[in-house]
Amino acid sequence: MQHQSKSLSAYPCRLRLSIACALLLSLVACGGGGGNSGGGGDSITAGITTTGPGVLSVSPLDTSTLVYATPLGSLAPPGHVLPTDHVYLMFVDPWTGNVQNQDCRARPVYAAGGGIVTFILQTESAGDTKVMVQMTKTFLYYYDHVLLLPAVKVGTRVNAGDQIATTTGRCSSIDLGVYDLDVTPPGFVNPSRYGDYGAHPVSPYKYFSEPLRSVYYSRVRLFEGVPADKDGRVDWGVRARLAGDWFHSSLANAPSSTTMGSEGWVKSISFAYDWFSAAPRISIGGTIAAAGVLAIRNEAPDPAAVSVSSGLVAYQGSPVMGQVGEGWMLVQMLADDRIKVEYFKGATEPPAAFSGAAQEYVR
Repeated sequence: MQHQSKSLSAYPCRLRLSIACALLLSLVACGGGGGNSGGGGDSITAGITTTGPGVLSVSPLDTSTLVYATPLGSLAPPGHVLPTDHVYLMFVDPWTGNVQNQDCRARPVYAAGGGIVTFILQTESAGDTKVMVQMTKTFLYYYDHVLLLPAVKVGTRVNAGDQIATTTGRCSSIDLGVYDLDVTPPGFVNPSRYGDYGAHPVSPYKYFSEPLRSVYYSRVRLFEGVPADKDGRVDWGVRARLAGDWFHSSLANAPSSTTMGSEGWVKSISFAYDWFSAAPRISIGGTIAAAGVLAIRNEAPDPAAVSVSSGLVAYQGSPVMGQVGEGWMLVQMLADDRIKVEYFKGATEPPAAFSGAAQEYVR
């Protein structure tokens, strides 16, 4: 499927040059690095009068160059301690073992739906940029790891099919995230942690019009095979149970801009589930151990079954990624919304008690 690039018309309004810190940091999902951001208030979105879900009618990448797509919910600490609220659209096969020898040239990136650009942020020192397009009062989508065309600014009105960016010239994917403010996944036990938008992630594939929806679902796969749930999941929390996201007690009263920013990454833990096998995983951002993801090796209870009445629970961890290393995690729910946890790296037997290094986390 090829696209004709359409002209872009700048939205005629005076832009505010600053953006609330909470919005800025809550949108930084990948990487660090300096950059310029833009945002504004009601003046920028004054032309948007409708509510409800938008329709994504154009593929962000030419479907001829779309090799694979992924579900929501990747775990990749430290930047993605919590399951990702976006999917990856891959223009080369990332599992060949020689990705950088493939065709990584810059490719056009198109607006999937019409709307107004409300946010731009450089997310990597190499120039990678995040851009958000608001389609209705309650529906937005964003790309990350793209290079914007010079004409695209905060306030620019885009039409579905406009070329607004290119890929970076590096392999192997771009990010696509969608927020539907009318949808709050039930597994976010404390939605306020995730910011105004972050508590409302949805699978982008559900919002594509046909035949694009079927095309995308046909490309969703992971290295191990095709997952049963091609939409994926972000919200694994269960109220009064261990499953889900936890934040260091020092963040108890912190705003979402902190918990969702780089300061919060290293102080977060997620008891989530693998996006292919659905096996329980422990994702650690830092603080109690080096950042990484652990598979649970022993026959310990499912985190979704662990409650205050479970007492001390020991999980034998086997590294899936990162530098966390083999060991045992000891965890206890002190209350429905508070846990005590410690990781004993290198331990070969389950620990019987916490040491002075144990930390407390809250919802």
